Amino acid sequence: MDTIENQYMDLNILSKWQEKIDLLEDLLNVSAILIMKLHPHELEVFVSSRNENNPYLIGDRGELNIGSYCDSVVASNAKVYIEDASKDDLWKHKTKCNSGMYCYLGLPIFYPNEELFGTLCVLNQESRDFDDLDQKLVDYFKESIESDLLIDEQNEIIRNTAIH
Repeated sequence: MDTIENQYMDLNILSKWQEKIDLLEDLLNVSAILIMKLHPHELEVFVSSRNENNPYLIGDRGELNIGSYCDSVVASNAKVYIEDASKDDLWKHKTKCNSGMYCYLGLPIFYPNEELFGTLCVLNQESRDFDDLDQKLVDYFKESIESDLLIDEQNEIIRNTAIH
């Protein structure tokens, strides 16, 4: 597999991801949903929901280890849920580096080889209780994205076989 920085991503998959993220945003009615791609020292907004109040742009990059919600997902390789950062001692002073978002639900996205691709982030400007159904829905979308990564990897193998 190529390094994370050099990996080719099929445009059809990126288009599918955009549709998935926009659909998830419609269903959850939140401020922003992102797919963040991990690079050696930073995270990149790889896909961003296309709703009006979303402050994140595709291609935006942020350093790792600055206190962002996504940092905690990358560090733990686990789901992070913050219902209201203003009421959480760990997070209440870090909303500025999180674009003023107070609610966060983030999950790690893994390549088929279990290497971390990045994160799926659901953000809201106000506190929000994601019930079990909301969380299952986000989990389902995460799994769907990981399935797409497997398909992309298999397509890459086929492309390389056809060239040689």
